[in-house]
Amino acid sequence: MRTRTRYHIAVLLGYGLLALALTWPLARQLGSAIPGDNFDGWQNLWNLWWMREAWLVRHISPYFSDMLFAPTGADLRFQTMAPFNGFLFMNVQTTVGLIPAYNAAVLFSFVVGGYGTYLLTLYALRGWQKLPNDGDRPVNVVTAPKRLAGNVGSHHAAAFIAGIIFVFSPYHFSHTLGHLQLISLQWIPFYVLYLVRGLDRAARPVSRNSWVADAAKAGLFLALVGLCDWYYVMYSLFFTALALLVWLARRQLTWRSVAMVAGVGIFLVVALSPLLVSMVRGTQTWGGTSLVRDYTETLALSADLLAFVTPQVFHPLWGKAALARGASFTAAPSEYTVFAGFTVLVLAGIALLATRTRRSKRVSSAQRPGFYLLSAAFFALLALGPVLKINGRTDLLPGGGEIPLPYRLLYETVPFIKLSRSVSRMDVMVMLFLGVAAAFAVVWLVDRLQAGRQAGAQRAIAIATPLIIGGLIIFEFLPAPFPVSPPDTPAWYATLAQDPAPGVVFNLPANFERPGYLLYQITHGKPITTGYVTRDDPKTLRERAPVFSHFWFLGQDINTRTFDLGQQGIQVLYDLMGVRWVVLDRYKMPGGPEREITEAMAGQIFAGQPPLYSDDRITVYEVGEPAQRGPFIVLGTDWQPRQTDETGEFWRALPAGDSAGFDLSNPTGLPVTLSINAAAATGGTLRLLDAAGSELTAWPLSAGRQTFEFPQQSQYPATLRLAFDGPAGAEAQVFSVDVRQQ
Repeated sequence: MRTRTRYHIAVLLGYGLLALALTWPLARQLGSAIPGDNFDGWQNLWNLWWMREAWLVRHISPYFSDMLFAPTGADLRFQTMAPFNGFLFMNVQTTVGLIPAYNAAVLFSFVVGGYGTYLLTLYALRGWQKLPNDGDRPVNVVTAPKRLAGNVGSHHAAAFIAGIIFVFSPYHFSHTLGHLQLISLQWIPFYVLYLVRGLDRAARPVSRNSWVADAAKAGLFLALVGLCDWYYVMYSLFFTALALLVWLARRQLTWRSVAMVAGVGIFLVVALSPLLVSMVRGTQTWGGTSLVRDYTETLALSADLLAFVTPQVFHPLWGKAALARGASFTAAPSEYTVFAGFTVLVLAGIALLATRTRRSKRVSSAQRPGFYLLSAAFFALLALGPVLKINGRTDLLPGGGEIPLPYRLLYETVPFIKLSRSVSRMDVMVMLFLGVAAAFAVVWLVDRLQAGRQAGAQRAIAIATPLIIGGLIIFEFLPAPFPVSPPDTPAWYATLAQDPAPGVVFNLPANFERPGYLLYQITHGKPITTGYVTRDDPKTLRERAPVFSHFWFLGQDINTRTFDLGQQGIQVLYDLMGVRWVVLDRYKMPGGPEREITEAMAGQIFAGQPPLYSDDRITVYEVGEPAQRGPFIVLGTDWQPRQTDETGEFWRALPAGDSAGFDLSNPTGLPVTLSINAAAATGGTLRLLDAAGSELTAWPLSAGRQTFEFPQQSQYPATLRLAFDGPAGAEAQVFSVDVRQQ
């Protein structure tokens, strides 16, 4: 027992030391920087901050925040929140700080994930050990556990190497750039361990309590997986289905096995029911376009076949060459990195050979290298996505045809699959199972090299072989130095934090979401008009309201063609959005149209007004009571996306049989005129409806653009709708929905 304890302590220390060494220089900046590339990491740092704010300060659910996308707030049910990290490292955050809490979560994943893989691999190798004088005959751990008293050092070393392959894989390092929910892969090997052990025990006439206990443990760890990342739950369920098929094929599946897996599912659903029920409701209210990922995005974020043999880009020797090699891939390095490692692939080949030389019907599937090689191949095939992609190309057949893959069938038939985005992330399972399979190869190599040698030579081989193999793997995976990012929050935000006045911060530029604004909010603590979220909440105003949409599109939309930023910009900022501070950050704006247009529009809004604060980086304007007010329109959430052509013309489509709403604000009560410009190549009728659906008026559409005006009125209904009646499949083009005061 003492020897076993020493092994486990040494393993935990080993993974901890390797984590500090391979993420260097993070170890000397644990309190002042996070690992990553100064982008996505700030979102996950904000997640930790917001969970503490919600739980300890406000005593509310963290799955809605009024701190983002003011004034509507943001629904965070589909955010990569990873509440396990928020809860476990809450004490670190409150006592030491937010950045140390983030780094603790990162290092925790390396140590515990490696340890879980080590335990899984030890279980797998138990059927691979040899008894004295038994030659190569494997022994079943259930029937002869007490006789296994030989030299097991190589098994522990091999299991340790399996953990290295999993947690120090290029996949893990690539997501350590900022995806804390994906960094938190540590519970997957524990789930796999207790699932396969439970299936083994359920297949044998042993005590019921043993497989029931394993079912409970597997359910617990699957729930922990879900509290870190939902992708990993999906992958774990895929593995469960594969394991059941393997046990069925080997005639080891019993009613107890089915009951065991059902128990795991029940545990998961009950444990996470508050989150699951809320998310299911969210899928019904958000609308498909907000959640379902487009097929082209799924294809782009699928693994390239060559990426499995393309080294990661942070290697000190060939990182630059690898980056150049990956230029033809269709995703960023953080998503296309699925490098398996040449040493690992060689070990997988040896494990396949070993499978053929050490066969025994008495050994369970979970104690055969072939099972883990099959699992690795299964997930590698799925990671390739809907069609085969080699060097960025999918037109691999004569005539430009594509080669469909199994994931395409899943994408087209399983509804929840379309909620996922990055198919290449299944590489996490590939590396786990390659790690376990490689451990079999290490044991097999040690056995072969030791055969016929003296005891001293055998001990030297048992030590040297794993060290050499582990060293080669670490060298291939080495990311040195690993990038770290200290916060770059402008000093003025600390001054803002001292201002007790309520109000919203409008950060510019705002033509795409920038996680740095979340970092700044951690310092100033005020609501902001933007955000950086996993799934866009359709209720936000960024593409629907004047001023918001001006800065988002860097131009006009259908409801802002006649909107005057100089006359009404302050009004919308103050009345609709509650903005008190507008901050232009020049570090966020490279030279060119983005900066020129953003600064020009801000100049129109604040013409003649001196800034509240200005330095080399930022300029801050304070928003006060508007001098004048006028009518404006806010589009509803049911409009199609804004479209443009090569001339810069823009419109929004309105399909036949559909309608889309808009809110008309007229604070002065003076007479106004509603003006609509539209066209339909097929002809049809454009109808103006009130909120109840009653028709107010209708206009015939033709292929040419026409402008229609609704008679002057001082008061319109607050909400109106446009509906298009036309041939099936047709659509109208709405070029403007404007209001002007008479």
